[in-house]
Amino acid sequence: MAGREAALREMRLKEEPEESSESDEDASQWRAQLAGKAKVVGGKGPVKWILPFILVGVSSLICMWLLHIATFYYVKGILRFEAAFKPNPDYKEDASTQHFFSAGLTPDSVSYGSLQDPIEAQLGFKDVPLKALDAVALVFPFLWFCAVLYLQDVQAWTKVLLCHSVLAVGKGIFGATTIIPDSIGWANCKKRLGPAGLAYFQNEVPDPTQHGLWTMCMAILGVELRGPSQDRIGSGMRFCADMIYSGHTYFTILYILALCDLLRRALGDPSTRLYVETKWKRKAILVSVYLACIAQQGIEIFLVMSNRFHYTTDVVLAVLLTFLWYTSAPVCIAAKWWAQLGTKSAQEKEQPEDMVLIPRSALSGDIWLPVFCLPFCCINGHHHVISETQLRLWHEDEPRTETDFPSCF
Repeated sequence: MAGREAALREMRLKEEPEESSESDEDASQWRAQLAGKAKVVGGKGPVKWILPFILVGVSSLICMWLLHIATFYYVKGILRFEAAFKPNPDYKEDASTQHFFSAGLTPDSVSYGSLQDPIEAQLGFKDVPLKALDAVALVFPFLWFCAVLYLQDVQAWTKVLLCHSVLAVGKGIFGATTIIPDSIGWANCKKRLGPAGLAYFQNEVPDPTQHGLWTMCMAILGVELRGPSQDRIGSGMRFCADMIYSGHTYFTILYILALCDLLRRALGDPSTRLYVETKWKRKAILVSVYLACIAQQGIEIFLVMSNRFHYTTDVVLAVLLTFLWYTSAPVCIAAKWWAQLGTKSAQEKEQPEDMVLIPRSALSGDIWLPVFCLPFCCINGHHHVISETQLRLWHEDEPRTETDFPSCF
């Protein structure tokens, strides 16, 4: 104890104040003012839980709004295509050619007007009800929701809902900026929209060439809020051409990652309610959960592709982007920042025996968040990543070299 306190005092004496430029000082003052305002908002526990949830609601609304704009352009485009091109009644295909292509050639066939997907062509088409896909996608989000509330982990709550919000807005932007033909085809799109929804997109949306793009977008936003007849809450309509990327896939993978991460930390932390003291029991539980998650996600992806609900590219991109955002440094830093707002500072709360000594070489600025890194500009600057293995080896008595860190280099 005495040695650690002496080391802390020595480090404080050796530290020299670093010179900073005027721009750095301005940025520091700006961040301090922002943090002070955020403390007023996020200082209370319920607010920290409610605001991330509201963020998900707003981002989901934006996503659905943009996807209905994409649906409008898809409906207009496919009607234009049908009016301009007529099928050749003399053209005949054999069975091998039909198996080679995923897209159908007649308006009543599956994937009519869609892009070619060789993997889905090999899988064939299987009619899977949308309610079944929705049910499969909700299993692990529900389990994570129960677990995070039980453990009262506001940082995990913030991180996951922030990822959810970014992924939702990203899907809406990708869907509206480039209209990709629906993978399940025009006939199934009309069935999904229903007669009323199809009539709305075909006849009631203001023409952007006559009334302007803004008028068209605001009209669809009004439908998103109160329906086509302005007599209900929500549009009540599904989408067409909401391709890149798969919403079902990113939704399920995000909450699978969140549940596994939450259980991994909770089972090994004696301060949590789910702590398991025996190491082999912890591993057995985690392996069982991992296998169940892999099986569930495999089923979800198989159903999505068999039903032509998305292209293979949509599923692959959803997997990749979800992993990238969940492991993203800005998201992790923002979640920790939000969870700590309104709490006492480390100088007021922590005692010397609660602190950890780390070498200066570890504070070299591993992650740099520029001020234009939207929407994380308020946490710009250098941040650091330190592994638990490094911390453990640094605090052992004997000196260590690079060869003692095989898992870190």
